[in-house]
Amino acid sequence: MVQFEERLFIAGQFVEGSGEKIDVINPATKEKIASVHAAGAKEVDLAVDAAEKAWPAWADGDPSVRTKALFKLSELIEANGEELKLAQTMEMGKSITESGYDIAASAGMFRYFAGYADKISGKTSAMPGFLGMEIRQPYGVTAGITPWNAPLVMVTMKVGPALAAGNASIIKTSEKSPLAALIVARLAKEAGVPDGILSILSGGRETGQIIASHMKIRKISFTGSTLAGKSVAQAAARSNLKACTLELGGKSPVVVFDDCDLEDAVAKIQLGFNVTSGQVCIANTRIYVQDTIFDKFGQKLVESLEKMQVGDPLDGSSFSGPLVDDIQFKNVSKYLDIGKKEGKVLIGGVTGDEKGYFVKPTIFVDVNDDAVINREEIFGPVTILHKFTSEDEVLKRANDTEYGLSAYVFTKDVTRAIKFAKRMEAGVVGVNVTLMANNNLAFGGWKGSGLGRELGQHGVESYTQVKTIFMR
Repeated sequence: MVQFEERLFIAGQFVEGSGEKIDVINPATKEKIASVHAAGAKEVDLAVDAAEKAWPAWADGDPSVRTKALFKLSELIEANGEELKLAQTMEMGKSITESGYDIAASAGMFRYFAGYADKISGKTSAMPGFLGMEIRQPYGVTAGITPWNAPLVMVTMKVGPALAAGNASIIKTSEKSPLAALIVARLAKEAGVPDGILSILSGGRETGQIIASHMKIRKISFTGSTLAGKSVAQAAARSNLKACTLELGGKSPVVVFDDCDLEDAVAKIQLGFNVTSGQVCIANTRIYVQDTIFDKFGQKLVESLEKMQVGDPLDGSSFSGPLVDDIQFKNVSKYLDIGKKEGKVLIGGVTGDEKGYFVKPTIFVDVNDDAVINREEIFGPVTILHKFTSEDEVLKRANDTEYGLSAYVFTKDVTRAIKFAKRMEAGVVGVNVTLMANNNLAFGGWKGSGLGRELGQHGVESYTQVKTIFMR
């Protein structure tokens, strides 16, 4: 049996917690694979104290030290890719092939942020009798709360920019998938990240609330559901008004026009709601297809799903694996039952292998825009197929949601593509593509899908605060 690290990582050491332990279940087999220590107030305080001691030297020293450590960490992630792939696949059910992509994404992200460590700058302003300057300085002690659906990438997305900007980072991982992050902790120490600059704490909701409320943590980044994000923001505001970056849920629309490359659109859209078994915040879960190609598109999408293998995530031929746990399985099953009352099942609508938490990819049709399954985030391999006739009609329907994380349009008409890219109410819009993010470009949502941006220059600057200086 594979042995995973189960302890907390604080001040450069793996230590046991003083409270309960949390079982980690392999969702493909429903078997326990680890039992991690949960951090309480004592452990959070230890991590904060270590961060307070370590970050000034890290911030004020030669930025090339930060660059070197983050570059080395990216190399170690690649070198230990097999271990990381196995941990992530076993803890949350992501296919082993997809976990491999996450290794490459994580390593590339750390390399990107490594190059930013010596490029953080402000601006100057000359005025009569004065030289004015804006400089950016790190917050010091920062925190991140990561979701369970992309354990490795989400840790990287928060740790990379925080450390590049000169901060210390305390990461609270999801109790559902804490194992890959603990491997990253070990590799960070090997890469030369000083003790105290990075802490990895396993724990549940209580641990997250302790961190969000901590008076010595000055900035927090949270990725998760909108409901949980509001709770984090409230705790941050009630405590010391710490800065918040929130990347929350989505109910992303995709609009398919009859002039699109149909085969390509089907392939991209099928991918867009089945990657990670649909447990992705930017999944295209509302598909609006022009009436002239509606039947043909639906037929081809069904055919593509019939060929897609759902099964053991350790099997390289499986495209999609199980849902993360029993809670998520029951939640998605509930929406399947609701959907059968609100519309018609085109394909799927049932659970899969009883050995694990599998759900068959599902398409609903004949669903009203105000239906529960069309308005609420399901977070499973479930999408709704709608028919439309005009541009203005579909744009209004696509934007009729409190979510605004991503949106997609498929068309060969450049003028139409620009119109929809500008008018879709989302932080990220894909034209003839789904599920896009890039290290050099901002990622985040509009409306109820979040506050602030991650990745790119925005991501690094979100871990700094601006100071204005006037010199006479």
